[in-house]
Amino acid sequence: MNILVVDDEANVRRDLMQILRRVTKDACISEAGNAVDALEICKINEIDVVFLDIRMPHMDGLKMAKKLSEISPAVNIIMVTAYPEFALDAHRLFVSGYILKPVMEEDVREALNHLRRPVKKEESGLYVQCFGNFEVFYNGTPLKFGRSQSKELFAYLIDRRGAAATNAECRAVLWGDDSDGSARERDYFHHIWVDLKETLSRIGCKDVLFQGRNAYAVVPEKIHCDYYEKTAYGSSLEGVEEYMTQYSWAEGRISYPDL
Repeated sequence: MNILVVDDEANVRRDLMQILRRVTKDACISEAGNAVDALEICKINEIDVVFLDIRMPHMDGLKMAKKLSEISPAVNIIMVTAYPEFALDAHRLFVSGYILKPVMEEDVREALNHLRRPVKKEESGLYVQCFGNFEVFYNGTPLKFGRSQSKELFAYLIDRRGAAATNAECRAVLWGDDSDGSARERDYFHHIWVDLKETLSRIGCKDVLFQGRNAYAVVPEKIHCDYYEKTAYGSSLEGVEEYMTQYSWAEGRISYPDL
């Protein structure tokens, strides 16, 4: 994620950048002391999020926001000001957020967790996407499963956030009303589980799975996942509609961690 902090006060920029370093992982954070320099940075670089002061000399933040939207329509603009009366004008520009000074860490975290235009991540290693279609990536490339139901089983275990599921519970999800509990079905489930383990083993990620006596689960601490990251700090999932959209059993299944 590329973040730009724009404020004419150096101490404000410094404090905000320190907060951003604490709440973001591997973000590239740059700064500008005025709107002119900030616009030049945005012309040259692909900026995902701009924290923009409203009261600045020569060109205020509201005017800059309009110009910035023309240069980079996909940018997220978060207004930062000590003057709450500007809130309505800021929201009319469809900004992603509005933070009052003095800036607090929880406000920054909340703003980044509710960006109007979510920033796509280029994750190294294993990365699981739950919002929209369920997808699994390794080093940015979609992971190929030997069986479609292996992928669906992984989705179900991801949804459970580490809570173990029994053999029968997994089969009920995979086959729904057609699940008959037969020996043939149980044997086929075994092949699905083995395929899932082998798929993850090929990329060195077998340890994200747990198997006990009639218990199957994932180890959330070893998985980078948009769903897990979204709720890591108690962010609200209210209004989230698209979740594992290809699986009917996932409808309405978003669960919340114990906080």
